Amino acid sequence: MLGFTYNSFAFNPNAFSSHDSTRFHLADSMAAAKLVESLQPNLRSDVVNYAKRFLGSRYRYAGRDVSGFDCSGFTHFVMKNFAIKLSACSVTQSTQGRKIALQEVKSGDLVFFRRSSRSRISHVAMVVSNDERGIFIIHSTLRGVVVDNLLQSKYWRPKIYMARDVASDFTEPYAVERARQLLVQQAKLKSVQLDLTLLPKGLLI
Repeated sequence: MLGFTYNSFAFNPNAFSSHDSTRFHLADSMAAAKLVESLQPNLRSDVVNYAKRFLGSRYRYAGRDVSGFDCSGFTHFVMKNFAIKLSACSVTQSTQGRKIALQEVKSGDLVFFRRSSRSRISHVAMVVSNDERGIFIIHSTLRGVVVDNLLQSKYWRPKIYMARDVASDFTEPYAVERARQLLVQQAKLKSVQLDLTLLPKGLLI
């Protein structure tokens, strides 16, 4: 079963496809609903922070795992760990999600490149951030997995083709599942709390 521990949060992407009644009972609690709402923005930042773990990983043609990545294998690998369904092929990835303007990209969005206006898509990268400093992307290149400032890159900027948002449809289910697991963890912690009043006097703990 795919999953990982991220910031003390054991995330299981397979849970998104389940019909665990606990998930849906979150809506019965206003506190839980507020928790879900507060966690929705976390998907994009969590995706990018997870992607950064692989900085320096080597390039491997058609690579889709930690032994080496190609460009679309890297974006596929990262998104898969957050239950975001994304093809491992850059051409197919360019048809998923929704098209957005480059100036509107956010963390976790994808940018696609072509060598010329007549050529097919040749590369894909993931947006790290978009601010006054530029648009930073993380991608697997012949240099390995690196971060570049797209707008300052003489090589990549002329090859920009389009950008797509593939994450937005997954923010709510991600937040619901994360909230559910956080509440479960909280309940477990409460159940094991020691009642210090029952400990013998003088006992060192």
